[in-house]
Amino acid sequence: MNRRDIIKSSALFLGYAVSTATLSEAFMACSQEAKLDWKPTFLTNNQAASIAEIAETILPKTKTPGAKELGVPQFIDKMLKDLLSEEEQKDFVGGLEKLEEDCEKAYGKSFVECTPEQRKEFLTKLDAEAEKLPSSVWGIRLAPPSPTPFFRRVKELTLLGYFTSQKIGKEVLGYDPIPGKYIACMPLAPGMNAWNE
Repeated sequence: MNRRDIIKSSALFLGYAVSTATLSEAFMACSQEAKLDWKPTFLTNNQAASIAEIAETILPKTKTPGAKELGVPQFIDKMLKDLLSEEEQKDFVGGLEKLEEDCEKAYGKSFVECTPEQRKEFLTKLDAEAEKLPSSVWGIRLAPPSPTPFFRRVKELTLLGYFTSQKIGKEVLGYDPIPGKYIACMPLAPGMNAWNE
């Protein structure tokens, strides 16, 4: 074997080694779970990361805390596990998978990888397209129950988790642990917070 053949063989071998390492890294990246600072009980890490970003896009941090800061994704995960039937759980996970597919078609990347502007644009479009919920009185729907569309359910859970959190109840909404007389319709003074029930 002459020197030229040795160099050619070495380069070819090195190319195979680099390609194998690169391909294995690419496959590993595709199968890696998202890193979270909490352990989901129902969702996978990747699903929980998507739900966290959806919740944060719906209720971002401003002068008030954002959904992630208040633990809304953990609340949603627990509600999914403890309160939904198996069929509703499957519907929810199927809806989340469809959301990811639609996001991939629209932006060429997963919801978590999108920019905040893309997330907001995508969810605004979903909100406009989502089937409206039937009328309700004090949270009780007046129409016969039907499967809740995915985006409506995740939005409901996000708002429920956010507005029932202790921090929002005590620091953002008006809070009176020992309420006085009942006032059905009380005007708010400038700078006064809405009352928490």
